[in-house]
Amino acid sequence: MKFSSNKRGLRFAFLAAAAMLISACSQGSFMSPAGSGDATSASRAKEIAPQAKAMLKLIGHGANHAVIGKGDVSLDVRPQFTPSAVYDSIKVNTHGKTSSHIASEGFECCSTKEFGDGLVFTTSGGRLNTVSVVMQSWGCQNGNWYSDNCLTTPGSNFEEPITANVYAVTTSPSGSPAPGTLLATQTDDFYIPYRPSANNQKCFGSAYTTGAFVGPVDKKCDEGLSVRVTFNFKRANVVLPSQAIVTVAYNTSHAGYNPYGQDTTCYYTSGGCGYDALNVSAWGNGGFVGSNVDPNGVFVNFGDTAFYCNGTGNGSGSLQLDTPCWTGYHPEIEVTSI
Repeated sequence: MKFSSNKRGLRFAFLAAAAMLISACSQGSFMSPAGSGDATSASRAKEIAPQAKAMLKLIGHGANHAVIGKGDVSLDVRPQFTPSAVYDSIKVNTHGKTSSHIASEGFECCSTKEFGDGLVFTTSGGRLNTVSVVMQSWGCQNGNWYSDNCLTTPGSNFEEPITANVYAVTTSPSGSPAPGTLLATQTDDFYIPYRPSANNQKCFGSAYTTGAFVGPVDKKCDEGLSVRVTFNFKRANVVLPSQAIVTVAYNTSHAGYNPYGQDTTCYYTSGGCGYDALNVSAWGNGGFVGSNVDPNGVFVNFGDTAFYCNGTGNGSGSLQLDTPCWTGYHPEIEVTSI
């Protein structure tokens, strides 16, 4: 389901999104925001209300799978060509900086375990060098983005291990592209900055701006801060095929392959756990260097199969091609070879 440019279509999209959130809540898969003081189902249902409202005001321009953000195609962004890049979908401005005015895929909110894309490289046979992915940090040191009271000391961050996976592309029983052999995997600890404090002088008076901050690159009112993370695969000595599936995976309080749970120090703090508000960029049509296995789909593993385009995940929650509801919402990834 795509968002229509007319008001009727937009209202329908919002209502469908609301229904999806309510359904997910009732199934226990859409968890309450971090910082709640009661882990019971009743309190979780009550506490989800502000975040559900925030999802409605921030949900992106084209999906029923809770891609959130305020992406703006009018931004003066362009590719920064890296000579060794065999695939690149990361947009930057004339100074090589990445905008925060983009849509992104949430892990905690959408029971996401792994998220990435099928990439077709410009050349094959080189050795895998680096994989870079644009993340989005919506977490606050104190307060929350969804309650418009974010407060962060400049320079503050949280540590989060993130795994990058590179798979060969095979064919599923249905004939669609699917993950094959795991060619390379690497987990690195990253210090992810919290998003800046709410700027109540410049970002107020609208559901789309209240509680936001002024993006350091785009100078617009943004909710999440774009952060580029890079994995060095040089030692893996992997020869790149003509195409591959590249993903990232990490854990949150209730999502990921090994959720942290609620018995953590950060869960009951004012700002909650930073990783519960950590997203992966989902903005753009895919590679401007190289191309995509499916221009309308990505590879994702949802714990709740209702989040897949067809609402079932083909009967199983696994890393699979999810299509065709991701047109214009591909993760921003760069792969280089040597």
